[in-house]
Amino acid sequence: MATTAYAAYGVYTYNPSASGMAGRLIDNGNATVTTAITVSPNLRNTGLNGDPKVEGFVDTASNLRIAVTDYDGVNQRPVYVYDAPTGGQVSQVTWPVINLYNAVRLGGYLYAIDYDTATVIEVYADPAATSPSYQATGVTYTLDPSFNPDPTTYQAVGQELIVVNNVLYGLFAFPDTSWSSYADSLIVSFDIDPGNSIDVDASNDTLAGNAFAVATNGSDLFVAALGGPQTTSGYNTSSRIQSLPADLSTVTPRMQPSPTFPYEFRDISFKGNLAYVFAGAYQLDPTDPSKPWQMNGALFSTTNFAARTTIDTVSAVPGYFWSEQYTSDTDRIWYAHGNDVWVYNASTLATPAQIPIATLAGGGRYDSLNDLAYVGAVTTGTRSSLRGYRSHWQRSNSPLAVAVRAITQGRPEATEEEIAQAKASLAK
Repeated sequence: MATTAYAAYGVYTYNPSASGMAGRLIDNGNATVTTAITVSPNLRNTGLNGDPKVEGFVDTASNLRIAVTDYDGVNQRPVYVYDAPTGGQVSQVTWPVINLYNAVRLGGYLYAIDYDTATVIEVYADPAATSPSYQATGVTYTLDPSFNPDPTTYQAVGQELIVVNNVLYGLFAFPDTSWSSYADSLIVSFDIDPGNSIDVDASNDTLAGNAFAVATNGSDLFVAALGGPQTTSGYNTSSRIQSLPADLSTVTPRMQPSPTFPYEFRDISFKGNLAYVFAGAYQLDPTDPSKPWQMNGALFSTTNFAARTTIDTVSAVPGYFWSEQYTSDTDRIWYAHGNDVWVYNASTLATPAQIPIATLAGGGRYDSLNDLAYVGAVTTGTRSSLRGYRSHWQRSNSPLAVAVRAITQGRPEATEEEIAQAKASLAK
């Protein structure tokens, strides 16, 4: 009997007003992936603005859960928790974060990170409770200013959490206040006393700028970094894939762009020693300069970070959310493909299931993909997050970023004129 696995997604529209919806993807595990995926929209279709966020997690009773929320730049937003297999809501809570970015389980607790405040919070779920509440314990950690290379110039943002061999690691980036330059990124391991404290145990602050995604192969951590801001002309030559041992003592370069591979590294995951990587860069539409944000790039595999085997080539494809994640439960590559979701059988790499935005929208008016998270399978209780890269304007809950999104409607970057327009609207 094939294993059934679950994922969640968020879609949005800004026309005629900002709103969002969360749905489920159900994978029956069959080898023919084109018929294995079922779309179940409208998991949450009320109360979400144009920035819907989904996170999958496994609670202490091994239940597969989907957390759905959004962010508005001012208030803590409700977190709606659903059962992944049934789609039923099991809890509604408010966590002390304004911009939830991801959540992972370690022992009997969940740990979640706030992007804008670079804060990690602890959440406890009592497995004996009739109605699990997933309440925050009050234990938090905000990145110490001593880690910031220049607090007068740079701000700390929380990019990622990952658990490796029962150790929680956190990844942080340091953009300036205009998000046009970045200091070196930071990765830390945490020393956790459950229910009492979170502190930093070890750290390394020599990662490439604007690092945003972490994967693991054995005990080594692999980090993807954009290198700095993104544009619609060329690529960031400082983009890197780098690796570190568990003690974070050294950084080893693994991959960088070149004139013959003119892309930025935007996600990484592993199937054993085989790495899957998505690399790309936004370009002007070659047939229509009025459409500047078109993705060129490739999804590829590599065993040595030198030779590449191309799985998919992307040429002038619209859409603002790109990510990939290998998951072992049903041997899949989950691939956020701009505004669509593609799913590959990793063993065959035959024609993937290609789920268009119209199907994800469930007949609704949603026109863009905003988020995708793998939850896991009941039999294994695993969970992986599809992170991908999104710019500060797409991710931040700051009032300026929220005002900019209302103008750009999700586009990755803003023009100077649009930023000025957003600032003027806040000054009124």
